[in-house]
Amino acid sequence: MITFTYLNKNEKEYFLPKLFDLLNDNMHEIAPTELPYEQEKKQWLDNVSPALDKPARQIIMCFDDKELIGYIQYYINDKQLMIEELQLKKEYHCTLTFYRFCKHFIDTLPADIEYVEAFADNRNIKSQKLMQKLEMQLIDTISDFVHLRGYAKIVKKHFYS
Repeated sequence: MITFTYLNKNEKEYFLPKLFDLLNDNMHEIAPTELPYEQEKKQWLDNVSPALDKPARQIIMCFDDKELIGYIQYYINDKQLMIEELQLKKEYHCTLTFYRFCKHFIDTLPADIEYVEAFADNRNIKSQKLMQKLEMQLIDTISDFVHLRGYAKIVKKHFYS
């Protein structure tokens, strides 16, 4: 059974390494780095762990029974939603699980969100195509990343039409 839960930030030391492994499993072929696994993991943990100490930063995890299969990391700043990461295990790609996860996530958001923004590695074509399908527009390219933005009401309509 698919369930969703917010990361209890008191348990971040337990869950963050699992979240990194999920991210790494999805991205190491799409956007490889030259860093060894342990160094890349340490770098990610050193950045994400203190960021989660900020109240606005949240992670919603997705489980299939008790197995962690995905997460979304985000924050809200005024009327803007910034999606920092959305990962789902490969075997759940192209299934209704992604749709259900997004719908659940949207249902947790404040109604007054006006904009949705996200970054994607410029080598991650699938992610960019998904954001374009949600009618998000390219607003900037920063180093190896593209920055997209869309209207929340338009993004939501794709999950409630």
